[in-house]
Amino acid sequence: MDKIVNHYQLSSAQWFIFKTIAQTAPTTLVEVAKIRAIEKPTATKIIHRLVELNLIQTAEGKDKREKILSLTPHGNTIYEDIQQQVSSTQQKSLSNINVPVEELTEQLVSITQYYKNRRDDRFGQTD
Repeated sequence: MDKIVNHYQLSSAQWFIFKTIAQTAPTTLVEVAKIRAIEKPTATKIIHRLVELNLIQTAEGKDKREKILSLTPHGNTIYEDIQQQVSSTQQKSLSNINVPVEELTEQLVSITQYYKNRRDDRFGQTD
């Protein structure tokens, strides 16, 4: 995946923030930081870089301190390109695995829940 996102001048950390904004827009920095389980200053730095690359845009929120984040038209195009390449790469990687899709899905759900539990324990969050 790094090879794919590096082509677009993104690190994997920037990609995950970019992807989160794409999937939850319109959103805020606070929401993105919570979803990715990172500190707000870290999210701020990454978001500034994504704005510099013209991938996301900010708009004023309910008060002047809140910024609403969404993709720019350029960002939307880049997001779709990256998603397509990542999906293709994942499909190629899974092509020779002889495990039923249902079983893979169950394992993915279990792994996702494991990491959610760890994040919640670490940050004291419950959903």
